Formats: sequence, C-alpha cells, structure tokens
Amino acid sequence: MHYWLASFTPAALIIRLLLVSVLLFGFVIFFADRIAVSLLPLYRDIFHLISSDFSILFLGLSKEGADNVIRLNVTLPHAIAVAGHLVMPDPEGIATVSTLIGNIFHPLAVGLIFILTWPAYSFKSILFRLLILLLLLFFETIVDIPLLLAGNLWGVFLDSLSPGSWSPLTAWADFLQEGGRYALGFVAAISSIALSDFATSFRKTI
Repeated sequence: MHYWLASFTPAALIIRLLLVSVLLFGFVIFFADRIAVSLLPLYRDIFHLISSDFSILFLGLSKEGADNVIRLNVTLPHAIAVAGHLVMPDPEGIATVSTLIGNIFHPLAVGLIFILTWPAYSFKSILFRLLILLLLLFFETIVDIPLLLAGNLWGVFLDSLSPGSWSPLTAWADFLQEGGRYALGFVAAISSIALSDFATSFRKTI
C-alpha cells in the first residue's frame, strides 16, 4: 500500500490518476446541483458587495439547452455611468447572464487530481493536504462565480456602449473563462502540498 501511495513510477501515478478521476467524476454527477444550490446564498451576498448597482431578480439553477447553468437576472434600480455614458433605469429592462454549474468544480478537479496523484508518504499527509486544499478552494469558489457573473454583466454594457473597452471585472471574467480556473486549482494544489510538507517538517523539529 505504501508503494502505491508514495511511488513516482508511471504505473503508480497512472493508477492513482485513474482512481481519483473516476471518483471525482461520480461525485460531480451526483452532488453538483446540491452543492451549487447550497452556495447560492453566498454568491448572492458577494455579488451584492461587488455590484451593488444592480438589483437581483433571480439567482438560481436553470437549463439552457442541454446545459445546467447558474443564471442571474438583474434590473437597474437607478442611473449608472458606464464608460462615459449615463444608463437610465428601465422598469421592464432585465439583464441576464449565466455560467455552467461545472465551472464551480474545475479548480477543485484540478487540485484534487494533482494532490491525490502526487506521491504521499502517509494517509495523514494526504488528509492534511486535502484539508488545506478544500479551505483554499472554498474561498476561491465563493468569489469565482459572483465575479464571473458581475464581469459578464458589465461586459454586456461595455460591448453595447463602448466596444473594446474593459474593466477589472471583465478582465477577471476573461481570465477565468480562458483557463484561469485551472491555474487557480493548480496553484491551490501546489500550495496545499507545500504547506502540508512544511507543517510536517516543523512538527518533526519541535
């Protein structure tokens, strides 16, 4: 058992990778919607903090064709300035943006696959890595989706009023959609391994 946990040999790495991938795939299939629903109140609160100019009419799960998405409908309660233009509220105007539910799990998938495939010398070390990773990715995911939705929402206004312009929110949304989530998952995994190894070494020295 120790060999399959700690070995860098191709056979051991492939076996760990396959086992983790299959287990994670099954977990996402059965629990994705439940996890997404449980996070919606946090998403709503954080969206209010970063985009208080909008009033949320709906934030929840929805179907778009064959895709399960988190959909956000907002209205504009007061006038706002966008790229030098004054946008007036329209009582019947509704803006809608969405993102795939699966986007929640991309950093988690990358992080889990990496740290559970990477050799470990004890189950205690694996558990410690997992705890650190889940803590890091919990904070990542509760800001990821609200920032993405806010960025896409502002992108709608900017594309209409000032094509080619950008904002920090739209830039971050572009980063997330162009592979940024995978990078965040990788960084979280590396950090969890480094912190776990440091804590283990520190305990041995005291």
